[in-house]
Amino acid sequence: MTTWVVMIIVLVVGGLLQSLLPGYAFLGHVKFPFLLAFVLYYALNWDVAVALLAALLAGLLQDVLSPLPLGYSAFCFCAVGWLANRWRQLVLTEPVITPLFFGGIASMVVTLTQYVLLVRGDLIEGDWGRLVLRLIVAGILGMVSTPLMFLFAGLLDRLVGNVEEKGRLDGAE
Repeated sequence: MTTWVVMIIVLVVGGLLQSLLPGYAFLGHVKFPFLLAFVLYYALNWDVAVALLAALLAGLLQDVLSPLPLGYSAFCFCAVGWLANRWRQLVLTEPVITPLFFGGIASMVVTLTQYVLLVRGDLIEGDWGRLVLRLIVAGILGMVSTPLMFLFAGLLDRLVGNVEEKGRLDGAE
């Protein structure tokens, strides 16, 4: 039970941070991707079912809180969460370099995928200069927000006893 309570708390905090922190015009209106960082935390520390549930919940919450069509973020988050989960056994999540790397790359991939989906759906006009700016800023903000989310979620998981002795989280409850 505590696993799901922690997940909901982290999801709500990530959603609040992402919606309350501004996206500045000179940075392409890119916001801190705390919900994507939430997905990466669960993708790199839990089994694939929990990772995909986290991705679906975070994606739907992001779509509700943003002007994106419903399902765009959920699709992108599920794809990125699944891919990151495939690397879970090969990386250590304790060093800060892991969330930095995955946060930067995942933010750029999600931004690019959403942009392509919006352009292909004739919902926005393609502006490649703006896209390059958004990709750079998304990567940087992903590198900032993901380690913070890993720190916060990891602290909560340790406090309630979700962490095994090796530091890897137990995906079953």
